[in-house]
Amino acid sequence: MTSIAVLGVAAPAWAQAGSATAEELSDQSEAPRTDIVVTGVRGSVEAAATKKKNSKQIVDSVVAEDVGKLPDNNVPEALARVTGVQIDRARGQGQKVTIRGLDQVQTTLNGNNTNLGDGRAISLSDIPAELLKQVDVYKTRSADQVEGGIAGTVNVELRRPFDMKKGLTVAGSLRGSYDDQSEKVSPYASLLVANRFDTGIGEIGFLLNGSWTKTNYRENYIDSESPTKTVVGGNTIVIPYRAQYGIEQGNVKRPSLNAVLQWKPSDKLDFVLEGGYMGSREKRSVERLYVQDMPYIGTGSYSDIVLQPDGKTVRSLTISNPNGINAGIDSLYNTIHSNLYTTNFEAHWHSDKVQINSSVQYNWSNEGNYFVESILRPQGLTSASVDFASDVYSKGAPSITFNGVDVNDLSSYGIQRFQDNRGGSKNKEFAAQTDLTLQLSDTSLLRSLQVGGRYNQRRTSRYYGYRDGLPLVNGQPAPLSLFPGYDTASLVGPDISGSTAQWYRIPGSVVLSQIDQVRAFIQQYNPGNADRFASIYPPSDQGQTFSSKEYNFAAYAQLAYGFDMGTIPVEGLAGVRYTNTWGTSRSFGYRPGTAVEDAEGSGNYADILPSASAIIHFTPKAQLRLSYTTNVQRPSFYSMRPFFSINTANNPPVVDAGNPELKAQRERAFDVSAEYYFGRGGQISFAGYYKKATGFLLWSREPASAAQMAAYGVNVADYDAESGIIAMERNAGDGTFIGLEGTVQTFFDFLPGALSNFGVSLNASHILKARVEYDDEESFPGEFDSPDTSKWTANATLFYDTPSFSARVAYNYRSSYRSGFWLDGDGDDRAMYSPYYGATDRLDAAVNYTPVSFMTLSLEASNILGSDVFRYHGSQNLLPLGVRSLARTVQGSVRFRF
Repeated sequence: MTSIAVLGVAAPAWAQAGSATAEELSDQSEAPRTDIVVTGVRGSVEAAATKKKNSKQIVDSVVAEDVGKLPDNNVPEALARVTGVQIDRARGQGQKVTIRGLDQVQTTLNGNNTNLGDGRAISLSDIPAELLKQVDVYKTRSADQVEGGIAGTVNVELRRPFDMKKGLTVAGSLRGSYDDQSEKVSPYASLLVANRFDTGIGEIGFLLNGSWTKTNYRENYIDSESPTKTVVGGNTIVIPYRAQYGIEQGNVKRPSLNAVLQWKPSDKLDFVLEGGYMGSREKRSVERLYVQDMPYIGTGSYSDIVLQPDGKTVRSLTISNPNGINAGIDSLYNTIHSNLYTTNFEAHWHSDKVQINSSVQYNWSNEGNYFVESILRPQGLTSASVDFASDVYSKGAPSITFNGVDVNDLSSYGIQRFQDNRGGSKNKEFAAQTDLTLQLSDTSLLRSLQVGGRYNQRRTSRYYGYRDGLPLVNGQPAPLSLFPGYDTASLVGPDISGSTAQWYRIPGSVVLSQIDQVRAFIQQYNPGNADRFASIYPPSDQGQTFSSKEYNFAAYAQLAYGFDMGTIPVEGLAGVRYTNTWGTSRSFGYRPGTAVEDAEGSGNYADILPSASAIIHFTPKAQLRLSYTTNVQRPSFYSMRPFFSINTANNPPVVDAGNPELKAQRERAFDVSAEYYFGRGGQISFAGYYKKATGFLLWSREPASAAQMAAYGVNVADYDAESGIIAMERNAGDGTFIGLEGTVQTFFDFLPGALSNFGVSLNASHILKARVEYDDEESFPGEFDSPDTSKWTANATLFYDTPSFSARVAYNYRSSYRSGFWLDGDGDDRAMYSPYYGATDRLDAAVNYTPVSFMTLSLEASNILGSDVFRYHGSQNLLPLGVRSLARTVQGSVRFRF
């Protein structure tokens, strides 16, 4: 892995950012193309330093060390090594990515804006590492780049035939990864075939790159959620809503294929035609033993209450109800899929003074899931004891005891509820853009002018439906022995040191395989829901269903400039981008006593986004980079759906709704980066940034005036009320982010002998301020902490590299952070118990041996320290939330190339 900064305007593949500067146009017209061949750690480090030095933007990248060899198993894992990037890990791999404290990340594929389903991005964890050439993290944006992510942009660059050497190239890999929690081997395979040759009509190249992976995982967890204020004995105390033991296990299969044809009829003209497919097929099993509704049991049903030192938060208690408590066994089996199809055509032409880049993309995608869930309950379960800060884990985690029942007695189990649930979304997207660059001068102030325009349209929709079956025999939950698959019931429990909990469940895969028999069972024992279970899939829940059309037009102009400040050269970019977005959305509304009605919404908003950058070259090795950028983040289609549901049984009446009036978030940022380059790939850099973003989104229940309720057709006077409540997502506040980043990277070429093959890469990021002001003033410490933002992130990598042998040891650290919001009630302290993640660290290692030029053998290990994820409630750790265990892995691979 190599963390680098990449030239933001040099690659023709980068849509809208693909036009070269005047200097680069001159280089293209005078010199033949250089084949890109990066082999080993040293090669990628050296190439990276050169690109960073020549960049016009603030960008970091991860570059593949060889064909099919990204240093980590997926994109988020690799990006965790990049300065200023933080990730979450779950289900065996890196998942969510944040950049400089923000998670509103735009994703592009070969520079083209790419989305999955009704989302505003693609899932980076679903992109196989074997397909990648490099991954770029754009922390700033120039006017020619597509807007869309206030955190930044992650551009995934796939290989193309002109990246390869001339002639035939065949390369591939086979890899197996063993996970010590699933105790299974995950297979990975890839194959690349490319050819680049001269013909009578010019140079032609084609490339086919395919990958198939299967990732097995198992993770154990114990946790609690949603601490809620309740009154017991005249005192207000805080009790978590739910506590549970859990196991999450399964596998994800990811097939992918990329095909590219390049044609260069002359030195001034070339074309690219490419198409790709990336898919995901996941089978996920979730097994839980739980107790919930604990704040709502009622006065007189609590005993043995022990409070935390704050005198308010419950550490342990017993709940009892002779009519039964809401507790039991929850077994869920989810099948999840996604399919992304991409097509792209590009044409590039240039002369000595002019360059024109044009491209057209058409993408379509779908994603969805279908799950079956069985809620089991031992008969006679009327009491449970919970210690939310027990010693089942060293830092504290819940322990649960069901009183008066034996969960190891399968004959006592009943089936309380069965649910199946189906949802998903679709997307069709078209985009076209053209960029024109004019070289104005090599020596005057204005070096080049770049202008361009882009049109994009999306048609997206979401479907959703679920149904519940409540089977009864003689007024009680039906005996589990009557349920299909009963003979396969077996014991499970989390494998966490200190926990001995086990319980019975019918494997979800068995329930899904017998879904026809399950539907017949519900129709027999819950005749009131027989009609809903007559169909194969659940009927639509129209409030979750919508369709949207969105259109966008953008135009920009950008100048490249250069001058001498005394003897010091200065160069940079200054530009502005205009973007206009408009569209419509359709969903449904619900009113008491009336039929479902159509609901429609529309929006139209425009933005002017200026940007400017400068690079001051103090010496050939030392430079200072300055940048001012702006960006915009559009709300999700789901949040803007015009759905509403009116509940007049409450007093005051309540409206749950989507919000078509949501505004886009807007960001402006100031960046500075001091950089010094030395030796072969050596660099020292220190950067700082200030970001101001507006319109952060927050779902909440807020008081609404009579006029606001009337907009939904509710006259509050009819319900003897003066106002109402509207629950929706809102633009709730602005955010400020200030941080520092530093990087040191070098090989020890000055040392004698084998010591000269060693190198080191160190980077760290410190966020001085990450504050989102949702209210007027801060009522308690941490109220305005930005979600998903760690104050400290650090990476240390030691590597050794020769043509035949290389090794790497990498350490990653991330400090604690808020993971989301929990709003309890309406008081100033309603967010006090929001969930937090504790600090995490990770140690990985790898060795590579190349016995012959065409083959490399590798052995790698991850999470060597066996680090777990600990969470807690509240910035002051008011109560342990729980723990999730992460697996250690060891993997072996072979790569070949001809």
